[in-house]
Amino acid sequence: MISSQSYGIAGGLALALLGAAPAVAQTTSVACSDTSVLPNPVYLAGSSAFEPMLKNFAVQIKAKQNISVIYNPISSCLGVSDIADSTQVLSGTANYYTVDPTDATKVVINPCTLAGGTKPTIGVSDVGYDSCLGVARPATIGEWHGPVQSMLLIVPERNVTTTAMSWQQAAAIWGCGVNGKQTPFIDESAIQQRSSTSGTQILVARALGVPETAFKGKANSSGGALVTSLLAVPDPQTAIGFLAADAYAPLRGSLNAVAFQGKGQLKAYYADSDANSVDKKNVRDGHYVIQGPLHFFAPLTAGQPSTVAQQILDWITGAKPIDPTGDPGNTNYVTTVATAGDVPQCAMKVQIDKDGGLFSPFTPTVSCGCFFEKAVSLVSAAPAGCVACTSDAGCTGGKRCQTGYCE
Repeated sequence: MISSQSYGIAGGLALALLGAAPAVAQTTSVACSDTSVLPNPVYLAGSSAFEPMLKNFAVQIKAKQNISVIYNPISSCLGVSDIADSTQVLSGTANYYTVDPTDATKVVINPCTLAGGTKPTIGVSDVGYDSCLGVARPATIGEWHGPVQSMLLIVPERNVTTTAMSWQQAAAIWGCGVNGKQTPFIDESAIQQRSSTSGTQILVARALGVPETAFKGKANSSGGALVTSLLAVPDPQTAIGFLAADAYAPLRGSLNAVAFQGKGQLKAYYADSDANSVDKKNVRDGHYVIQGPLHFFAPLTAGQPSTVAQQILDWITGAKPIDPTGDPGNTNYVTTVATAGDVPQCAMKVQIDKDGGLFSPFTPTVSCGCFFEKAVSLVSAAPAGCVACTSDAGCTGGKRCQTGYCE
């Protein structure tokens, strides 16, 4: 029997500019190579969990740099494979992104048709190279880390009794299905999974100690498909799945996240302070364990990626601002990541050594913890305990002025 623990309810999720509002896809398709519509196209492929955040970066990059980011959300490990194997190409359709002409707070996902022989410039994965391909990353392929994602166990919003779960209970559900005897989650058609090439599933698998190839339940091609399938289960008490936090963010009205007790932990933790907070406090300090940075991969020539790959990588990892003139402090990057449901590296206090591995303390080169808390909560005042500043002279106790606050 699943045991549960009640947690307090505090507030709700607010939507921000170019935030997590659901996108509406256009029905007509253009050629991805049509530069009259998509000037200077650059192709990325991989994690479907990355798209909710990428779409916001993409409209900023188009507006400020006149580069069209085109994305094929085929799954994390297929994105890695496409970079690892130079003979593999993208096919079918991909997506590009525009600001909704009727609502500037939303981004529209538009389809385009890929030309034959199209290769991605960058592969995107929720997990490392070795987790996908089972071998060490070769020296001919570079790796960069981006924002930290958390993967959440989810149930329909109408299920208000399942609020917490241990790794053993979750392992019995996805590892054994009906034989796991974890009532009410014994209907394998109601238990939702992704696939063995999904980075979301691999991160969950590492936390549960269940091989990603051995998961029980209904397979789904994407996080969106998983949500649709989960919400279609006739009895919401029997439905359970998992989803990246950035995909969960706009769906809090129809889904509940489940607090998770990892191996060696004495209690279960939400990714946030509580069920309805959005601060990612327990991700940032390592209490919520199903997490890891986004991984970006690109081919190297003489140890360096192509010029355009380096540009895109700098922008999506936060190394450089998309708008260096209007946003030299790169605060738009922090806001974009925060409102999408993830955590920029500059707001993290821990780092993880490998997928499902151990945490260690982490101090970013430039900290943005206070600015992140302000951005994610959509408040104008400084967060509690944060002192606004314009220079180091305004800070005490060994702190420096970083992204507008003493840290």
